[in-house]
Amino acid sequence: MNPSASGWIKKHLRHLNKDKTLLNFSEHQFYHQLRASGFIYANSIKSISHLENSNFKYTTEELTKINILDSLLFIFKQKNPQTSLEEAIETIILFYTHLEKKSTSPFSFLKLKISSEEKLEKILQERIQINNSIIKKNFSHLITNALLFIDILAFQEFLRSKKNIHLYLQEFEYLVASIVYQSFKSKKETTKYDNLILQVLKSSFRFHKLEITKEYSFNAQLTNDVLEKYYLIDLACITAYNDEKIEKEEIKFIKNLGDQFQLERNIIDTSLVEMTSFFTEFKNQITYFQHSHALNNLYKNTHRMVRLLVLRNKNRLLRELFESKELVILLSKSTHKNLTDEERIKVKSQLLDICKSIPSLAIFILPGGSVLLPILIKFIPQLLPSAFNENRLED
Repeated sequence: MNPSASGWIKKHLRHLNKDKTLLNFSEHQFYHQLRASGFIYANSIKSISHLENSNFKYTTEELTKINILDSLLFIFKQKNPQTSLEEAIETIILFYTHLEKKSTSPFSFLKLKISSEEKLEKILQERIQINNSIIKKNFSHLITNALLFIDILAFQEFLRSKKNIHLYLQEFEYLVASIVYQSFKSKKETTKYDNLILQVLKSSFRFHKLEITKEYSFNAQLTNDVLEKYYLIDLACITAYNDEKIEKEEIKFIKNLGDQFQLERNIIDTSLVEMTSFFTEFKNQITYFQHSHALNNLYKNTHRMVRLLVLRNKNRLLRELFESKELVILLSKSTHKNLTDEERIKVKSQLLDICKSIPSLAIFILPGGSVLLPILIKFIPQLLPSAFNENRLED
């Protein structure tokens, strides 16, 4: 079976109909296997349906496709044990069709006259494809693919209640934002690139509009599902481990989170141990760890790239800036005072207009380019005449 070629789902269903191990898992066994596969950690190194005995060598992307399909099928069979896997495919497509009605990028191929299996193959491919943005591609496995399990939880909710699935996703993405934010707050020292993670998380959400400047509070009563709790605990562990170490305060935060979820301590300990063991054992196979402190390196490299772009376009940038006196005043103010939300929106909007007029700065208006804007804003006041910077000494 080749998950990169058309027709792989039909072949995989035949395998699952013969080997029913996956479908006979308990809920706890299912999640444990999924975590051990690396799917929860956004780096699948094996499948949960035990395909490793074949002679075919699967890529991480292919294993991710297999694992997300297996997970959706497992959830379906939990609710519909007597229904065939072939019928499950139709329900999964219905779920994604319903989900994408309010999405900014609906699946354009759903009306094509192709088989249900082929439609689902295309859906799964779009869900996990690596974003080619200069920013996002560095995080595709770390952040965006780490959120794929939310599809599984949303499908479970879709089968369970048939209620507004978009509202469920919006509320659950809020929970994810809260966990990540509180996890960062538990660090003894936060780094400059922690905010970069939040920026990428923001661009990865589909239904919740993440506000980077907002202090997210966490309410454990917003979830009572065991799979949701397991996943949120693991997400807290991943966030804490982004600098390849977990401090005492971070462990305290994670255990406190487990207490709020009313989970037994051994479950929290297992989550921490399995995560560190996974990353230790498979470090050399994981893109994130191919360079020491990958996020730190990305921040530094991005910082240098923006600085170079600014300096190379200094004269034209200054000409454009001085045509907008309000923008210059706001940028100067930002060096010694926090701007209001309205002022920040003005700065962003006017800077993007300027970037549109300078071809070399077009990177800032590309998808994901907004992540670079805070770095651009940091550099611009250094280009302004000293008269505009005198206020740095005030207040």
